[in-house]
Amino acid sequence: MNDLVLFEQQLKPLAPIFAEVLGKTMPVERMVRTVIVSCDRNPRLLKCDRQTLLNAAMTFAVLGLEVDGVTGQGFLVPFGDTKNNREVVQPIIGYLGYTTLAARAKLTITGRVVREGDGFEFDEGRGYVEHVRKLGGESDRRIIAAWAKAASNDRPPAVRVLSIDELLAVKAKSPQGSKPPWGDPAIGFPAMCEKTAKRRLRRDMPLNVYQMAAVMEEAHEERGEHSWIHPDKGVMIEGEVIKPNHTSNTPTAAELMAPVGLETEARMAAERGRDTFSAFCKRLKKSQYDSIRPFLESLRPVVEQAERELGK
Repeated sequence: MNDLVLFEQQLKPLAPIFAEVLGKTMPVERMVRTVIVSCDRNPRLLKCDRQTLLNAAMTFAVLGLEVDGVTGQGFLVPFGDTKNNREVVQPIIGYLGYTTLAARAKLTITGRVVREGDGFEFDEGRGYVEHVRKLGGESDRRIIAAWAKAASNDRPPAVRVLSIDELLAVKAKSPQGSKPPWGDPAIGFPAMCEKTAKRRLRRDMPLNVYQMAAVMEEAHEERGEHSWIHPDKGVMIEGEVIKPNHTSNTPTAAELMAPVGLETEARMAAERGRDTFSAFCKRLKKSQYDSIRPFLESLRPVVEQAERELGK
């Protein structure tokens, strides 16, 4: 019995759990097949710590993303865990994976890299960005920033802009910083810059599966830590449960994908302090602000408590 067949048999007992977390997102058989295809394409995955491979497969079941490495939604990537002297499998969200997760949460995610000579104006507080690209000569014009925007019909837009210094700092911390895709200046580097800006959007977004995916990947890409998503506990980093500012007991991906209301988003912003709360209020449309104004005023104690905690 070869390693691939053995692994396929090890996945079978997990099928009921896959079915629970996948909900109606994807048939279990399709999810399992994408994992098997990944291992067939990269046999090194089967040499990694087997539990981390199973954890990575469960991560993509929670996210409801295909992981065959072809659709661009997600990837299983082997890397060396020097702290524990082993090879582990790290779930990596693809460029299209973030777009898919956002669409399920009724959000439209856009973003680009900004090069010298482009017209570019933005206001993160108001959720405003205007980018006029200068066409031609991209290879000769250096990247100076990357931006991402999350927009929907029922909540204020959120914008995140990263300077080239911030992007290079992320690249320097990434375990793959000197290798493709980061190490490919023509295609890989611009794509990773855009993806990093999209990942950073999670700090201004309501808790949903997009945010969980970004927290997980940020731990690996920006701190070199092994991370994955448990179907009940949420994001796991180096084997520890990461508790967000607001609890997240979500047994199915479908529940995580449901968009939250403005009041929930307002409380989340208040829990992060005055600056974040003010930026949230500025992004509200007048009709939205008027509809929840009493609730916003009731959050003042929450903002004050957050400020006291931030000052410690």
